[in-house]
Amino acid sequence: MNVARQRCRRASILAIQFLTAATPLAIVPFLSLYVQRLARESAFGVSFWTVIAASAPAVTAMILTQFWGRLAQERSISLLLFATCALTAVSYLAMATASNAAVFTLGRALQGAAGSGIILLLAVDHVGGQPEGEYITLQQAFSAGCLIGPIIGGWAFDYQRLPVLLSAAAIALFALAIASALVFQLSTFELRHDRQSQAEGVGPTFASVRRNRSLVIAATLGTAGAFGFTPFFAEWAKERDGATFTAGAIGALHAAAWLAAIVVLPLWSRVIDGAAAARSIAFSLFGSAVACVALSVAVTAPSIFTLRVTHGIFYSGLTPALYAGVRRSGDRNRELATARTALTLGQIVGPALCGAVLPFTGIDGALLAAAGLPAIGMLVLFNARGDR
Repeated sequence: MNVARQRCRRASILAIQFLTAATPLAIVPFLSLYVQRLARESAFGVSFWTVIAASAPAVTAMILTQFWGRLAQERSISLLLFATCALTAVSYLAMATASNAAVFTLGRALQGAAGSGIILLLAVDHVGGQPEGEYITLQQAFSAGCLIGPIIGGWAFDYQRLPVLLSAAAIALFALAIASALVFQLSTFELRHDRQSQAEGVGPTFASVRRNRSLVIAATLGTAGAFGFTPFFAEWAKERDGATFTAGAIGALHAAAWLAAIVVLPLWSRVIDGAAAARSIAFSLFGSAVACVALSVAVTAPSIFTLRVTHGIFYSGLTPALYAGVRRSGDRNRELATARTALTLGQIVGPALCGAVLPFTGIDGALLAAAGLPAIGMLVLFNARGDR
């Protein structure tokens, strides 16, 4: 593959990753307020539709990620990229034109069903570089979207331009659907190489499946811990120092954590290259757990800021380390789809578990529960053996 084509392929999937991260994150911080504008119902009705709309993408993604993984074994990556971009664009248009909460929620559900997460992971193998390094750049694009999305979304919400923002993102994704379908058209050599790889591939052994399951479960617990305390962080920070941690300061703190992740991800690439995936995941889980425990006893604003950013730095390496480990399986598509589904599950289960302990232990107990989840993940890794 020539260098120009390789760069075009990389640029297209990074642009897709950025858009599919930034656009939802432009809405999520203001979701309840936006649903309130659409619902025109009682407080209970607004709460009901907010919960449904918030969870809809994760639920449909969990249900259909395995389907997209199986489809990738039968269809070309160019067709799949076109399909996922087009479906995601349609979901954005549905949300942009929604006149009620039900239609808006259907758009959110279609967003998760479009399968962009797993298709982008599978597209990495067709870029031409080392997959482990490509996972890092993909994670950087995701982090950049998470950083920029809420900033643009805040402006759009204040000026009632969220439908315009969603429409613009949809148009950009339609353009990227066409561009990616063209640049990912496989040459005769690439098609022959793919068939040869599939013919020579060794099926998954019991030992490799067991190792992968240990990696996936551990990373799911780490993700649950990272996302579990996020909904309660603002309340916790205000209890610590309400004068310092205003809404703007909390938003800036979250942005700083994503920015730090972008900066340190190249260092994570070296860690993953130099160590087995299990050790890389264990390092991430250990740092995340220690940061959460230290955060629970932090009392000053500078220490809270430092530890929150530190947590983001350690967590940022978890996902690419997991993908680098499971992709070495003989059934790469299925294992990557399983890993993607499990991480989505962690994003749902984490807040549910921390919310469940909140009435019994208070806000500090929820933070310790978030610290305990990656610690349990480290215990799971004792079952992971070999060079993964």
